[in-house]
Amino acid sequence: MLTLCAVAIVPAIAAAADVIDEPLAVVADRLILRSEWQTQVSLLAMQTKRDANDPQVRDSLGPVILERMINDELILIQAQRDTTISVKPEEIDQALADHIQSLKDQFAGEDEFQKELSREGLSERDLRVRYRREVRNQLMKQKLVQRKLGEVTVSNGEVRDFYRQFKDSLPVQPEGAKLAHILLPIEPSPGTIDSAKARVTRILQEITDGLDFAAAAKRYSEDPTAEKGGDLGWFGKGEMVPTFEAVAFALTTGQISGVVSTRYGFHLIQCIERSGDRLHARHILVTLNPTGADSTIILARADSIAQSARNGADYCQLASTYSQDEESQKNCGELGWFPIDEMVPEFKASLVSASIGEIVGPVSTKFGLHILRLLERRPRRAFDLTQDWDSIKEMARREKTNRVVADWIAEIRQDTYVSIRPISGRTTITP
Repeated sequence: MLTLCAVAIVPAIAAAADVIDEPLAVVADRLILRSEWQTQVSLLAMQTKRDANDPQVRDSLGPVILERMINDELILIQAQRDTTISVKPEEIDQALADHIQSLKDQFAGEDEFQKELSREGLSERDLRVRYRREVRNQLMKQKLVQRKLGEVTVSNGEVRDFYRQFKDSLPVQPEGAKLAHILLPIEPSPGTIDSAKARVTRILQEITDGLDFAAAAKRYSEDPTAEKGGDLGWFGKGEMVPTFEAVAFALTTGQISGVVSTRYGFHLIQCIERSGDRLHARHILVTLNPTGADSTIILARADSIAQSARNGADYCQLASTYSQDEESQKNCGELGWFPIDEMVPEFKASLVSASIGEIVGPVSTKFGLHILRLLERRPRRAFDLTQDWDSIKEMARREKTNRVVADWIAEIRQDTYVSIRPISGRTTITP
């Protein structure tokens, strides 16, 4: 599926906006524009560490990207025709939040991310508004594809046939490590939360006593909109986080909310005006950030848990009791296998000299503090049918899946009007 949102904050792609637009393809009644195609070519070049301005790179990636975009539209058309596929607003909210977080993770910190947005003249809300429809479309396509792929299975005979056919071309299995962890995120303590809530309550009291809301936002808000008096502009339902929206849309013109809690912190909201199902509002935000004291407390707790594990306490029980990673917590903290060269640097550095079963850490990453346990190591080697049956079975399933999807898209394409204009040359049309 095509990457969303990145174009908004990746300066390397800005040149695409200077292109004189023209359709490169028509799929049913949908146009694929040259600017959209160039954006995707630039994204893939960046992701594969190639120079998008190199004509040879563009010539090699261009046709592949255009074909992917056509297939993407074909799948979307099929998903929209399928009345059994629906996407809930909360699914879109979560997908948008996850994607924006992945964008943030590409920067050194929140401040750098916000600076880049400011340079582009954007806010996080702008990203959510701009890409909400695209995210909904992506979720619809994913549901359709997942349903289709759920039908794909491989027999033991197909696994053996795949191995015999591709044995000599399979990649070498890199050096790997099987890990378990106990994750303790560095989060605001109850005292810090109470302090932030008390602060926003005091701000609300000042407003109640006569302080203008916009003036209060400029003075106190910790959101980038503070300089504009907290003005959020116009927005519709589904453009804000659900908790915020539920309160905002219940306000009457001029009314000010009580304290509203979201994952961003504590808000005060004022409804400025309404028009149909859209709202113009401003807000004040007091963020929730862990203090140095909060970090010290979590580090002490992590040290204590790590020492208990080293002293013989049952690691599985410790993970079940203390880890905040819900997925691995259910399985004794196990994370599975990772190529050592692809690990986050903090993990890789910590495990260089670790022995099997050793407790390592706490190790600090952007997710929090990890207490690692090295479960197994495997050397760099070729894939073996006996030792790596599960991995080879998954590769065989993927190869079969690719064939199934290609055949499926070909069937859809037979019933859909597709007109393709080569990057240079005559237009070609398929029925």
